[in-house]
Amino acid sequence: MKLLVHVAILLGGYTVLVEAQSSTLQLVHVLFRHGDRNPDLSSLWSSNPYYNESFYREGYGQLTNAGKRTEYRLGQLLRLRYNSFLGTEWNINTLDVRSTDYNRTKMSAQLVLAGLWPPKQRDVWSPLLSWQPIPYNYYKTSEDKELSITSACSNVGKEFYGLLSEENIANYLDTRYGETFDILNKNTGLTGNIYNAANTYFGMLVQDQLGFRLPRWTEAIYPEPLHSAAVDIYYLLTNNTNLRQLTAGYFLRKILSDSASKIDGTLTPSSRKMFLYSAHENNIGTLLLSLEAYKITDIPPYGGHVLIELHKIRGVYGFRLFYGNYESFQPIPVKLPNCSYFCPYDDFLAQVAELIPEDSECGDPNTRFEDISVKLTH
Repeated sequence: MKLLVHVAILLGGYTVLVEAQSSTLQLVHVLFRHGDRNPDLSSLWSSNPYYNESFYREGYGQLTNAGKRTEYRLGQLLRLRYNSFLGTEWNINTLDVRSTDYNRTKMSAQLVLAGLWPPKQRDVWSPLLSWQPIPYNYYKTSEDKELSITSACSNVGKEFYGLLSEENIANYLDTRYGETFDILNKNTGLTGNIYNAANTYFGMLVQDQLGFRLPRWTEAIYPEPLHSAAVDIYYLLTNNTNLRQLTAGYFLRKILSDSASKIDGTLTPSSRKMFLYSAHENNIGTLLLSLEAYKITDIPPYGGHVLIELHKIRGVYGFRLFYGNYESFQPIPVKLPNCSYFCPYDDFLAQVAELIPEDSECGDPNTRFEDISVKLTH
């Protein structure tokens, strides 16, 4: 195995420590959050002083220029980390890219690709543009069980809102957020529940990041405890095995299936080296918590990412996991509770077996998470 080489470079104003990859790497799965964005209409309330879309040049929910830079830098970081593994000449069989059916994740996928795969040598098709088009794929939200975790499976909503009716959970939410729910309801007219609290937090956060002054009444609940409510959503969505199967299990099943195919030589195409998934903060949060690999205390940042690397070390295939949240120079190594940082495939599979769902567990794909009728109010 090659020695690991650490190189300090300056990238986009940030000093980043880059680790050259060893010859043991076989396949990489990258799950990342989109870039900085404008607020979604659903995260605002009608009396919000900056409710109208005219305040957001790109439109509701769209990437801002800051978000474009975030994703482009992520692509550059991935290039630095996997340069020798990927090679510099693009080929359709090397890389598979998939996005959720949102403009901001589709744009983020394109931006990551621009940073990851600038054209070199024969790929340069225009001397005036250091960019090459690379295709990506997506499924309709209602069909995307792997990435659209609160939309494709109606049983997520049923399990989630059923959980809120359990006495210990209901008591916790009432004690922790009861006053917050009241303030939110009084000033916005929104039903006081954990889902609306978390969703509204994102609206306030984005407006704050864009420099808009929030109404004075929000000072009582923003950033706390609304921030905590948004984080608690990840824990609620992974509170039991059924929810973990529905929110993280389908994605995990694909990771394991593709990795197994790589190991036994049946992956098509056989030269595939990387899978890229452009998604959302809840994908990262629910995956890490379902694996019990990292304790989430904050919203996964724009451009945050999970790296699942398949290695072959001394004849043994296994995974190395990393969480890139920009709190350190390099992605943070994470691991399952009962495995080392290099977890052999069979050991990894044994630990997560209960998280792998059957398709029959998904439920009605035409029923949206937020439309489930059993909602607790305060």
